[in-house]
Amino acid sequence: MNKKWASAALVTGVMASALVAVPATQASAVVNCTGKYKITWSAKKSPWAITHRKVIENYTGGTVTKTYSVEKIYVLGASATFTAGAKFKQDAVLESMEESFDAQLQMSGSYTNKHAESITYTLSKNDTYVLYSGTHKVTGNWTRYKCEASHWFKTGQYGKAQSWTQEVDGGVRCGATVPKTSLAAAVKKKYC
Repeated sequence: MNKKWASAALVTGVMASALVAVPATQASAVVNCTGKYKITWSAKKSPWAITHRKVIENYTGGTVTKTYSVEKIYVLGASATFTAGAKFKQDAVLESMEESFDAQLQMSGSYTNKHAESITYTLSKNDTYVLYSGTHKVTGNWTRYKCEASHWFKTGQYGKAQSWTQEVDGGVRCGATVPKTSLAAAVKKKYC
């Protein structure tokens, strides 16, 4: 009986010493982010925006190759709005937006093409064609946080931002089948 109690005491002692061997800082490690800032995003959208277009009909019965002037119909800028008292750069918001959307975006002061574009296109069938340029318009609402004592707090700085992804040029025949998520599909829906 005494041997059993001695064995139990030995096992308990070994377990207790194993627990003591783990440093308390590892067991309850908290990352200290004091003084750091972060921006979070909500209401994110990235629909297609058509910036230039030209509608052409070809009922000549033959193939036509011509350079067309594609007129500007919409200009998009890269910008961010701020609450009063915000003293950090607009590009910091747009850089955060770029990471949040995981897409290469334009920075503040940038605009999509403000001028007409020339596109050479071959129209090979009797149909209506639309030549276009466009991009994904990226918008979102942002809020800035500051860390104090390992907790994140709102700074009272927030606003809206917009930018756009790489621009796309193209042409679509209204009778053609195109991918549903493409800019061509958005153009067909609106102009065909």
